[in-house]
Amino acid sequence: MRKVTLGFAFLFVAACGPSYGGQGVKTPEEIVAEQEQMGAEQEAQEKDYQGSAEETDLEKKAKFDKKQTELELKRAERSGETCPGVVTEEGPTGTAHVTLLFANDGHVKDASIAAPFEGTQVGNCVLNAMKAVIVPRFTGPEETVEWEVHVEAKADDSADDKKKK
Repeated sequence: MRKVTLGFAFLFVAACGPSYGGQGVKTPEEIVAEQEQMGAEQEAQEKDYQGSAEETDLEKKAKFDKKQTELELKRAERSGETCPGVVTEEGPTGTAHVTLLFANDGHVKDASIAAPFEGTQVGNCVLNAMKAVIVPRFTGPEETVEWEVHVEAKADDSADDKKKK
């Protein structure tokens, strides 16, 4: 029993232990001084902070999306390559160089096509297909995109379809 009592007494003394200070109630002046010190440290850290070089998600979304533009132009290119009823063996064929100017709302503001397609039915058809492209809205200056469309005359499949029937 004596050992148990000594054990409890030892634990009581160890638990209460010596005071390490700072456990008293702070005066308002001490609280204000502590807050001012923390504020000064924070200002010093902010001066040293260079900022993140990475863009936020909102900044990335607001920029011109080149990947989405490429996807949309490829879709329009497939439409402009054949231009049903317009692309013939007599008309110009080959690579058409198209220049598109995108406004901030994502629509094509201006489009042009280089010679020999300029002013031809084939050129107008390709331009109509490319002008229909709409990309996501973006901030910043208007974007100019150069694109190539390979225009080839296809064999008339309608004659073959009539023979099969």
